[in-house]
Amino acid sequence: MPILRRMRNLFTMASVRAEVFSAFKFIEEMDTWPYYQQDPTAYKKHMEDFYYFMVDGYAQPFGYMHREFLDNMTWSDEWKVEQDSHSIILLPSSFESRTKAMNDTLRANFEENRVVRKWFNENFAITTPSGEHVLDMDGGGVDLFGVVTQGVHLTGFTRTEQGLKYWVPRRSYNKTTFPGLLDNFVAGNLGSMERPIDGMVREVFEETGIPEAYTREHIIACGTLTYQMTVTNDGRPGCQHHSQYVYEMELLEGVVPQRHDGEVESFELMSLKEVQAALMRGEFTPNRTLTYIAHFIRHGIVDAENEERIVELCARLHRKHDLFIV
Repeated sequence: MPILRRMRNLFTMASVRAEVFSAFKFIEEMDTWPYYQQDPTAYKKHMEDFYYFMVDGYAQPFGYMHREFLDNMTWSDEWKVEQDSHSIILLPSSFESRTKAMNDTLRANFEENRVVRKWFNENFAITTPSGEHVLDMDGGGVDLFGVVTQGVHLTGFTRTEQGLKYWVPRRSYNKTTFPGLLDNFVAGNLGSMERPIDGMVREVFEETGIPEAYTREHIIACGTLTYQMTVTNDGRPGCQHHSQYVYEMELLEGVVPQRHDGEVESFELMSLKEVQAALMRGEFTPNRTLTYIAHFIRHGIVDAENEERIVELCARLHRKHDLFIV
């Protein structure tokens, strides 16, 4: 029997549905950016608070910046702010000069006025819809500029005498975002032009100490999730565009995750019922809830029998990152 079908059978047999569990609640909390097609007038009203992040020579925006950030940032002469068109335009013409101008701007605003609240020292790729690599940006600026970012997320499980259980980490209390909340088994951002599987394998080792060879042998790719929010990761008004590459992996007997890089406070084995109850109590990092919802759908735990809005739920888990000017 193929491994993915075998996994589906395992999860279906293990599923004890929580009576009060509501999958649709989480998509309503996360998929908050308005839809232009539903109400163009309301969408245009919403966009009055945003400026389009443009790169000179390209017709489409690369992101949306809230006016609160634009008004409080320091801009060099490598930028042009157009009030009439609500545009902030990066002027340099080469990949290297754009990247330098962007990261110099972010660094200055990190050190001077704290609009940039965190410095990642890790570059993320900014590309066109067709995949052209236009510049790199430090992670501290992705939410401010409302650009599309990519991450990798892994659901880890094991079989016990009590049945199938999930490995659930608690985030370190020293984390700058969502300290102490529960999380996916492993999650992280993809660096500039990093392959998703390579990023996932790297994150698994960094956060749990599980060797690369084990992960590559046992991990299963499960597609993607996409969402667009009206707040930044630290809760300020803005635009958060994100794509998740999602994976699942069974931890066989003797394979136990360990605290490895300080990102995790502890790991706990939780039953499906315990995970669902913790989700409903708001104990998980917000965007991680979608990873679990997608997992539940894949394995028949959430289906048309217990979620009457399953069609809309599935559609909104895969929002198109369509940046345009209205």
